[in-house]
Amino acid sequence: MRKAVPGALANGSNGRRERILAAAAKVFRTQGYDAAMDEIAAEADVAKQTLYNQFGSKEDLFRALIAERASALQAPLMDAAHGVKPREVLVRLVREYYALGLTANGLDFMRMLISVSGRFPEMARDFYEVGPGRTLTALAQWIDGEVALGRLSVGDSQIAAEHFLSMILGHVQLRGLLHVGRTLPTREIERRAAYCADAFLKAHGG
Repeated sequence: MRKAVPGALANGSNGRRERILAAAAKVFRTQGYDAAMDEIAAEADVAKQTLYNQFGSKEDLFRALIAERASALQAPLMDAAHGVKPREVLVRLVREYYALGLTANGLDFMRMLISVSGRFPEMARDFYEVGPGRTLTALAQWIDGEVALGRLSVGDSQIAAEHFLSMILGHVQLRGLLHVGRTLPTREIERRAAYCADAFLKAHGG
């Protein structure tokens, strides 16, 4: 059984936690998952023992990093608490996906994950379970809540959630991963966010 990822550093400030996670993201992105903890400690300007004291292991540090990113993606679903119109929730979710996963750094991180998934299958599984898998579950649960309120009509919330998230990424992510895309300007992100939300609501509006 894996150890739980600490929710906060035992003896450190939020600022130091953020610095360590930012350093870990950069090192994993540029050097791969087999990067040494020494490299992460140097990038974060902390002692290597500090990383072990506060995160336990490289695996726990990686899971904490993914959990932090997943929390940002899930925020529109968690914060809304069904007190916001469905379209606004969906548009916010699309914006978060583009802001986190479809930037140059986000695409670099995904390329790294794909390239090492064969050598580190547990790391790949952790990424999916803590990141995309958890976001998918959160969206399906939100859809179920909206169905109960009579604002959506969905036969299978899991499939509906999968299709919505696929619609967000689609060829935009594929082109980015293949280095044949471009960073989308804010105007284009807003256009796509509106399209995805409206298409979903047209299919599933209550």
